[in-house]
Amino acid sequence: MNERYEGRAITQMCKMIASVGLIVGFSLFLLSFIASAYNQDFFLTIISLGIMGASMFMFGFGTFMGILTETYRKTELHS
Repeated sequence: MNERYEGRAITQMCKMIASVGLIVGFSLFLLSFIASAYNQDFFLTIISLGIMGASMFMFGFGTFMGILTETYRKTELHS
């Protein structure tokens, strides 16, 4: 496998997971304003903000791991 491809694959996978999570979280957030009868305790709002926060954390962690993998491979090849 190409050394640089592995880091890009991790980053691409985390971008896809984060984008799906952000879309689901944002749509639930908008739904929480429309369906106010089900949202008396702000349950949908809290869940949607949690999904969006987890997606952003996943994106940041995946980007960090992808960069770390690419940097490690570069230093391993030059040693």
